[in-house]
Amino acid sequence: MENDVKTMLYFAYGSNLDGRQMSWRCPSAEVVGAAWLPDHRLAFAGHSRLWGGAVATVAPAPGAAVEGLVYRISGADLAALDRCEGHPAFYRRVRRAVLDERGRRLRPSLYLLADRPEALPAFPYLATLWRAYDRLGFDPTALAGAIGGAA
Repeated sequence: MENDVKTMLYFAYGSNLDGRQMSWRCPSAEVVGAAWLPDHRLAFAGHSRLWGGAVATVAPAPGAAVEGLVYRISGADLAALDRCEGHPAFYRRVRRAVLDERGRRLRPSLYLLADRPEALPAFPYLATLWRAYDRLGFDPTALAGAIGGAA
C-alpha cells in the first residue's frame, strides 16, 4: 500500500511550486532541489472547480523542458496529494525521468492530465505560478508560452 511508503520523490511544476500550498498539503515535504523534465512543455488544460479554470499539465515536446521542484514526500503526503490532485479521475500520477541541478537523473512521480483540451487558467491560478516562478528564478517564458498555447 502506498501509505506504507517511507519516502518518495515528487516533481512539482504547477501550483505546488507555491511553498505555502505545498506545506499545507504535505507538511513533511522537503525540497530536494530544482529539476527539469526534458522533452516536455508546460500546458494548461482541464477545468478545476477550486481555481475556476484550467490547471497546469505537461505535454510532449521534443527539445523543450519544464522547470520544477523535486520534493521528498512521505506516504501520508502522497495520499494527500492524490486527494488534492484528484488521482486517478482528474490527474494521473506517473513516474518520469527528470534532471536535477547537478545533471543527475531522478525518477520522481508527477501528476498529468491526459486527453483534455488545452484551455486558459483563471487569474488566481496563473498569479500563483508567476509568483512561484519569480521566487524560484524560473524562466517565465514557459508560462507565457503555455498561455499562448491555450486556445
